[in-house]
Amino acid sequence: MNTKNFTSTNRTNRTPFEKLARETGVVLLHCDAKGKLVHGEQSDWLIDLLSASPLVRLALSASCTAWNTQEEAQPSEAFQGLWFVPLRNIHNRREEGYAVGVLVTDALCTSEYLHALCQASGADSTVVRDMLLSLSPIATHDVQRVASMFQFAWNAQAESETNQNTMDSVGQELTDSYEEINLLYTITSSMNSVNHPKRFIELACDELLQTLPYEWIGVQLRVGDRLPRIGNDLLFAGNVQSDSSEMVRSITNEMTNKPIISNSNDSVANTLGQATIIEPIMSDGKVIGVLVAANKLGDDTEASSVDSKLLSATASQIAIFLENALLYEDLSATFLGTLEALTASIDAKDKYTCGHSQRVALLTAQLAEKAGLDADQVDRFRIAGLVHDIGKIGVSEHVLTKQGGLTNAEFEEIQKHPEIGAKILKDIPQMEDILGGVLHHHEKFAGGGYPHGIAGDAIPLVARMITLADTFDAMSSSRTYRNAMNRNAVLDEMKRVVGTQFDPELAEHFFNLDFSKWEQLMVEHQAWSPITSEGKAA
Repeated sequence: MNTKNFTSTNRTNRTPFEKLARETGVVLLHCDAKGKLVHGEQSDWLIDLLSASPLVRLALSASCTAWNTQEEAQPSEAFQGLWFVPLRNIHNRREEGYAVGVLVTDALCTSEYLHALCQASGADSTVVRDMLLSLSPIATHDVQRVASMFQFAWNAQAESETNQNTMDSVGQELTDSYEEINLLYTITSSMNSVNHPKRFIELACDELLQTLPYEWIGVQLRVGDRLPRIGNDLLFAGNVQSDSSEMVRSITNEMTNKPIISNSNDSVANTLGQATIIEPIMSDGKVIGVLVAANKLGDDTEASSVDSKLLSATASQIAIFLENALLYEDLSATFLGTLEALTASIDAKDKYTCGHSQRVALLTAQLAEKAGLDADQVDRFRIAGLVHDIGKIGVSEHVLTKQGGLTNAEFEEIQKHPEIGAKILKDIPQMEDILGGVLHHHEKFAGGGYPHGIAGDAIPLVARMITLADTFDAMSSSRTYRNAMNRNAVLDEMKRVVGTQFDPELAEHFFNLDFSKWEQLMVEHQAWSPITSEGKAA
């Protein structure tokens, strides 16, 4: 150290405690348990002078040997005019050497040790003495008092830091807990939509992605075809690489009940990214899917316990939702199967109408989709088409199967079936929104239909759609009083009454439908029917 550098009194920023210590004449050094100096960021000419001196290092090593045997390390005189005040460094409840307060007293300025102290760094002892005196060194008789004050200040600072760290830790825990509670609240508040499993899972992935710093978060299920609206695709939020889906699907098929955390350079990390977490979604002890958080972003590239905890909690919520969704799907399938069996039995009363209700349901759903309705409405309109003729259960079989024309009384009986059907279904909550389709599917757009003779938009949308589907299928099927018409003839006849019998806008959509599925269904039903295409008994 050259004395020309002594004008630089502070080359780097000191901590507030280090500044306070220097103002009271104390220099702070750090060493390990053997006395080897550990250089910190703070440095100035006096610290450099002390650190460069073999005399100081030897004295520090000897002092540490003594301090290591003492229950409470005591201040010691390194040599005349220089004292060491030891403080044990504690980090994460482990001792990591000492912070040493070096007290330079006025005695050093007249001590023979000053020259030896300066010799190692090539400093001029006269210049150093003048600089020490300008700092107003501690009087020898004040050493014990200053040492006690220094130790007290250090301990107070250490306690303050501990309290601050505790507060920071509690604050972080509260933040993590809030994020977890907020996440789970958002997810659970959407769990009542069991008929929208895809929407729910995408919401859960999106909420997780907003909380955790990953490139993407996704769900892959293995429930077969029990949830047809989801299918076998990976549902995700974020940016998924093209080769990720196949990897996740493979992992899902082999997944156990233990989560996978990939922080290493293995095949999972190579494909899905660093710090990938794969959490099993369990139901009745079986894996029904996985929740994946892939490729952690930011400076912290390790999967944390907070990440794992949030994924585990979310996977549990998804599992509960999926159990309910599967139950709902099973109940819906049973309900729909019951309706199909009931309507099939009604159609079977008239051997000429085999499969009519199923075909009307198909065409009504296709028309609803063509008109731009959402998937839920399409499903509801399909059910409305399926049960539109359920009121025929209250019409005598003699009237339904009568050969030839009907009398006025018989036609009046037939006209009662929409109201009978509505009465049958009105007490079933699941049917409330489609009763209009059952009650009004024989109304005419220009008025004059039955049972109420309403017209235009007063006729429920579902009923206006069923009217088109019902008419097309009826005209395309053989009846007791006529043979089936070919499709072109049916469509031409229907176009003739657009605006009077049919809603013009819906009719335009209907005429542009793809009738291939209807044709396939018609072929299947004709194979079951005892009636040939000529309308005679087989």
